[in-house]
Amino acid sequence: MKKNQLNLLSVAIILLIVSLSFLIYYQYSTNVKREQEKFIFENFINNLQNLQDTINNMQGTHYIKVDIPSGIILYSRDNELIIQYNNNYTINFQNKSVILFNNGQNVSFLYPNNYIYLISTNNTIFISADFNDTIFIFNRYLPNGTIIVINPDNNQNNNNNQNNQTIQTNNTNQTNNTIDPNSRCLVKYTGQPKFFWGDVDGNNYLPPIGDQGVCGSCWAFASSNEIASIYMIRNNKPNEGLTLSAAYIAIKCNRGYPNTPRYCEDNMGCNGGWPYLGILYTSQYGIPADPGRAHYSSTLKRCSTGATSYPGDVCGFDYNGPTSPIYYSHKVMELVQRGNLSSLEIIQYLLCYGPLTVGGFMAGNGGSNPNKYPSNFVETTVHAMLLVGYDTQSQLCQEVYGTPKCWIIANSWGTITRCLIFTSDGRIGGTTRSKSECYRYYSDYQACSDAIGAPCGGVYWSQDGYIYVPFEQSPFGISFPQLTIVAIQNVTLSK
Repeated sequence: MKKNQLNLLSVAIILLIVSLSFLIYYQYSTNVKREQEKFIFENFINNLQNLQDTINNMQGTHYIKVDIPSGIILYSRDNELIIQYNNNYTINFQNKSVILFNNGQNVSFLYPNNYIYLISTNNTIFISADFNDTIFIFNRYLPNGTIIVINPDNNQNNNNNQNNQTIQTNNTNQTNNTIDPNSRCLVKYTGQPKFFWGDVDGNNYLPPIGDQGVCGSCWAFASSNEIASIYMIRNNKPNEGLTLSAAYIAIKCNRGYPNTPRYCEDNMGCNGGWPYLGILYTSQYGIPADPGRAHYSSTLKRCSTGATSYPGDVCGFDYNGPTSPIYYSHKVMELVQRGNLSSLEIIQYLLCYGPLTVGGFMAGNGGSNPNKYPSNFVETTVHAMLLVGYDTQSQLCQEVYGTPKCWIIANSWGTITRCLIFTSDGRIGGTTRSKSECYRYYSDYQACSDAIGAPCGGVYWSQDGYIYVPFEQSPFGISFPQLTIVAIQNVTLSK
């Protein structure tokens, strides 16, 4: 072998050794780096998991502040909060009791088909993919913070907040009633002293007032009315007066109805039910229209029964009304999960999501004045209606309750205008068309009891079928009916 050939071979061998050494070192360093990344990420996740397990064993809501390593990516997908580290490790959180805070590190965000909400205050950022959590913490724990809503439209510019929606609590008289049906939050709260979904810049997004008759289907009425309202709002169809079939929900989402979902077993047709379950049913099976509520009037309006199972609890009726078009509700939310909401929280939910199905008691007893502050509630007077507005400057409420602050609630007892007076055992003991008498009976328990010849249990003013309930002065509790408050994200139509 020639000398130059030996030299070339030596060089080749040296190069091969160097290359192998480099590859071995690269592989080793890569493995070490990945092990370090894995250790950092797993340590981070373990810390979160330990805190999550602790929280799950405690009562109430707790908020977690942890160090977030650089390179962590958070983003939302459906109802999940997803955490990734250098694209190698991923974990999904679905438990909303775990709240992450950014403690000064750089955090990147990706935005698929949802929103991420942040609350910043005192150099701390609250991160959530759920607006309910954001509003709750904002009002209860971070009143001086600022909510920044980052949406998919500006996801390419994480450092530019010009297009982000900022929400701050204030008591100014500035109003902003502009509805954006494509936004997660319909109307921004800017301290509006009043708002009514039946008149938003001259547009009515509510179904007409209905009459459930003697059938105890208030839960189905409230459910169908909320779905109709959200459809008109989200699809920009005001003044349509859409009415959906309360009979459809009352009959088909009912204990014992063939092949009904198990959750419907808590509903009993004309003997009562839960709006959340009825609306949840429509998210799976939809709900048809009932123009003018003609089918309901011909079936359930005169259905009064004490039966406890289908079909007796709907007077033997099967559903044989309209079956198309079908309206589907999307993302049904029970808002009363962390205890009573404040008036401000309810107002923000009402503006953000649209009309809300609410449930509470109509009568109570005990206490110095059961009309205002009953110590006991009458179980048989649980009633569901549709919260459609509020007014903190109401002359009507000033006259009949002595306070200008009232909720406006669409009832289903027809378009009556009068003062409704309940007895302490839940019956309507009398009515009056006089606002001054209504105020007297509301404020004077003894005068009310003398007028109806029985212990007074509740006084309400109904105007054209809308019941006005005063803030913090009613059998509905400290600030509002807290048995159930249901919101719907969207409603779509399938023909």
